[in-house]
Amino acid sequence: MIDCKNCKAYCCRRIGLLRPDLDRGDLACIHLTEDNKCDIYENRPLICNTDRVYEAFFKGIMTREEYDKVNSESCRNLQLIIEQNRGVDT
Repeated sequence: MIDCKNCKAYCCRRIGLLRPDLDRGDLACIHLTEDNKCDIYENRPLICNTDRVYEAFFKGIMTREEYDKVNSESCRNLQLIIEQNRGVDT
């Protein structure tokens, strides 16, 4: 399982790249609150639910451990990109 306990909402801050309908104008999700929480968490879109995405698209082609590893690596890479570009207009 992906560990999001200390999440800084990096993926939520760039969801507009994948889902323009969720972009609040700065690429961040329209449902992201000031304290990095999702105000529709229980009913969040499929793209925002890693468990459901795994079941729907990846279960037949990789193990859950492989999927979690790829997601964790992607999260770290996104964090690095955002931190490196902090202060740069998006």
